[in-house]
Formats: sequence, structure tokens, C-alpha cells
Amino acid sequence: MRSLICAIILQNKAKAGKLRMGNEYIIVDDLKDFDIRQILDCGQIFRYAKTGENEYTVMSRDKRLKVMQDENKAVIYGDKEFARKFFDLDRDYGKIKKALASLPYMEESLRFGGGIRILNNDAWEMIISFIISANNHIPRIKGIIERLCAGLGKKMDGYYAFPTAEAMAGKNEDYYFSLGAGYRAPYLASTARAVAEGAFDVNAVYDMPTCEAAKYLCSLMGVGPKVADCILLFGYHRTDVFPVDTWIKKVYRDTLGGDATNKQMRQKLIGLYKELSGYAQQYLFFGKREEGRG
Repeated sequence: MRSLICAIILQNKAKAGKLRMGNEYIIVDDLKDFDIRQILDCGQIFRYAKTGENEYTVMSRDKRLKVMQDENKAVIYGDKEFARKFFDLDRDYGKIKKALASLPYMEESLRFGGGIRILNNDAWEMIISFIISANNHIPRIKGIIERLCAGLGKKMDGYYAFPTAEAMAGKNEDYYFSLGAGYRAPYLASTARAVAEGAFDVNAVYDMPTCEAAKYLCSLMGVGPKVADCILLFGYHRTDVFPVDTWIKKVYRDTLGGDATNKQMRQKLIGLYKELSGYAQQYLFFGKREEGRG
């Protein structure tokens, strides 16, 4: 029964809060389920910057969006149809949070990060981004991706698009070493070639069951189970996965206790949250990190 309820929630396309649409902007009037800082600061995207006291610039694929938010509303400037899908604005996160609130360990995390939304990122961009993210820290990840876009991405109006697989396949691992990718350099060269030459089909993942999709992603050089889970959650919006990182390990130790491998933690947490696992992961991750920041 709970699985059926969760499935209904995830398929629900009732508009979240109040949206007002202009020619090149969207206004979000109800901020209970939208907080731009929380959305960008929970590990699901790396191409963004705080460009003012209440302003953020976000880039995905070849798009650039500007978001200004105060205590009353958020205004998203740019391609409004892209922004509406990108920020998942047609999904009712109030219902998702209500379903999660009845599950273990969620109440406090929902208070910390109630404005989080899972972005509909580009799958190819997420594959490369999370290969770069392995054993890395966010400022360095952002720097590598910024240099990658500047070197191989199409020049836009004051920024660069994320490079295509074909553009990346034209460079060897030495090029990626020069960008600061370190031991990940051969992974980037190999993955770009696999996609550009058709050995790996990025779009085929959409039609695969999650378990099969994870195995397929792990066929790429540099993609292990945790990176595959991140790609599935943030690139394909598969919310039945649960990436386990340092902060989730802290959550697990503090709540469930005992020693466990990453695989065991993942299985236990998916058992708890099932189809809502991806949402739970983001709230728990953000809440524990905010707690750690004091």
C-alpha cells in the first residue's frame, strides 16, 4: 500500500505553490518548497555562483538562469520553459514532504532543508560532473568543470555551454590532466569516446529499470556504485536510489548505529524510504551538513 501511495505522489504534477509567468521570468510566490540556496547547496549541481546578496546564477547545458529571492518570493529569469522543468516546478513537494515526515529520522531534516527541490539536470553533464566529483571537494570540482566548459564548450553570451561528448572525445587524457582532473583524466577521455562513438547510449538509461541502469552506468570508466547513484538521481530523476557519501555515513551512524559497508547502508536506507529514497537522501544530507556547520 505504501508503495502505491508513493507512486501516486511521485507522478503528481499538481503545481507546487503559486507560479506567475512573464515573458522571460517565473515568479514563485510560495517559498515553503523553494529555497534557491538550499537547492544549489545540496550537492546536486556544480555550475552555479552567488552573484549578489540575494542572487544566484545557474548554468545547465547551454542555458543560464538568474534567480533572485527574498523573504517573499523568488524570481527566475531566463528561458522560462527550461527553468520550469529544470527546477521541477510542476511537482508538489509539499505532498512529498508530508509522506516523508511520517518516516524515520526525517522530521528534523525537513525543518533544515524544506526548500530543496531535485533538479532535472542534463544526464550527460551529470555523468561527467560526478566522475569529476569522486574523492574531490566542491570548489575544486567547480573549477575543473569551469575550465572544461571554457576550453571545449560553445561560447554563449558571456558564458560557455557544457561541452558535447564529441567535443570532449577530441581530446586525450593529457588535456584533462591539464585541467586539473588528476587521476580522473583517463576516465573523462574514455567516457567521452564511449558516448561519442556510440558504445554507450546516454538516452537508453531512461528506459532501463534502475538496477539495470546502474550496472550500465558502471560500465563507464570511473563510474562506481556511488557515482552511478548520483547520476541516476540528479541526471535521470530516479528517486529510488540512495547515494552514500560522508554526510550520509554520519546520518547512518547517528541514527541506526553500528558498522556497515556503503552497500549495506544503501540497502538499509532504501528499505526505509523506498520510492522516496532520493528525496530523503537530499533532506538528510543537507540537514546533517547544516548541523555540522553549527
